Amino acid sequence: MKASRYANEHGGPPSRRITVHDVARAAGVAISTVSRVVNGAPSVTDDVRQRVQAAIAELGWTPSIAAQAMRGASTRMVGFIFSDIRNPMYASVVKGAEDVLSEQGYVLIVASSDGRPARELALLELFRRRRADGLLFGVEEESHPEVMHSVGTAGFPTVLLEREMSLPIAAVGADHFTGVRHATRYLIGLGHRRIALISGGRRNRVGRDRLAGLERAHEEAGLPLDPELLRLDSFATEYAFRETQMLLAMAEPPTAIIAAGMHLLEGVLPAVRAAGLSIPRDLSLVTSNDSPLARLATPAISVIRYDAYALGQEAAMLLLRRMKRDEPAAAARMQIPTEFVLRESCAPPPR
Repeated sequence: MKASRYANEHGGPPSRRITVHDVARAAGVAISTVSRVVNGAPSVTDDVRQRVQAAIAELGWTPSIAAQAMRGASTRMVGFIFSDIRNPMYASVVKGAEDVLSEQGYVLIVASSDGRPARELALLELFRRRRADGLLFGVEEESHPEVMHSVGTAGFPTVLLEREMSLPIAAVGADHFTGVRHATRYLIGLGHRRIALISGGRRNRVGRDRLAGLERAHEEAGLPLDPELLRLDSFATEYAFRETQMLLAMAEPPTAIIAAGMHLLEGVLPAVRAAGLSIPRDLSLVTSNDSPLARLATPAISVIRYDAYALGQEAAMLLLRRMKRDEPAAAARMQIPTEFVLRESCAPPPR
C-alpha cells in the first residue's frame, strides 16, 4: 500500500483527512486494536503493534486528543496545581516531575492557584473536563470541604505535594520534622534557650511537622518552649518582617530564630538590621529552602534544605504507578530527606 492512494492526482496534499479507519484498513486490524496500540495497552502482540505503527507512520495519521477524551481514552496529560508561582522551589519540583512524565509520553500542564480555594476548585474542574490522566496538587487548605469533595470525585488519581488530606490519597513531602529538630538541637547545644519559630502552615502538614520538630528537640533537652516565640500564621515576607520586630521587642527576646519558609528570610534580615543587631553576635538565624539570599548574605545563613527536583520526580513516579494501577489507591506518604547545612549565622547566645 502506498500513501499516494490518499493524495490527489497532482501529487499534492491528501484530499481528505486520514482517519483511524484508514489505519485499521492498512494494518488489517480492527479499529479497537488501533486504539489499544495508541494507548499502549499491553494486550497487543508485538507483530500487530508493529503493523499498526507502520501504518500510522506511512499514512501520517495523528490521533485526535478530543476524540480520545470523548471515548474515555488516555489524553496523556497530567495537571499540576500549586499555590505560589513566585516560589522558586516549585520550578525545581515542576522540572523533576516533567522529566519523569515526559519520558512516559505525558504532558505536564502547570497552573497556579495563588493559594485561593475558589481558584483551586476552578482548576480541578478544568482538569476534570479536559479528562486529565492524573494530578499533582499542592493544596493550600488541606481541610477545605469543597476542595476535598472535588478531589475525591475528580475521577483521576491525585498525588499531594507537601500536604495531606483525610482522603485515600498518596502524598510526597520533605522530612521537615527531622530538619527543624536537627537545627533546634544544634542551637540548644550552643546554649540557646529561647528559640523562635517563624513559619506558616498551622493548617497544613509542613507547618505541623516543623512545629513538632521544634517541640521534640525541646522535650529531648528537658527545656520548656515559650508559646510566645511561635509565629506560625504566614509564609509572607511582610509577616516575617513584622513578627521579627515584635519578637525582638519582647522583654525576653529570642536569642535564635528559625525562619522556615522560602520568602521569610527577606523579611527577617531587614528587621534584624532595623533593630541594630548583628548576626550571629546578637542573634543566631536558621532558614529553610536554600536560596541565593541565604548563600550570599553576610554572614551566610545556615539552612534546612532538601532536593526539590527529587521531590518532583518521586511525586511523578508515584502518580504514574497510580495511573497504571500498579499500586492500590490507598493513602501513602513518601518523604524526601532534609539536611541541616551549617554556615556562619549561628553562635552561642550573647551573655
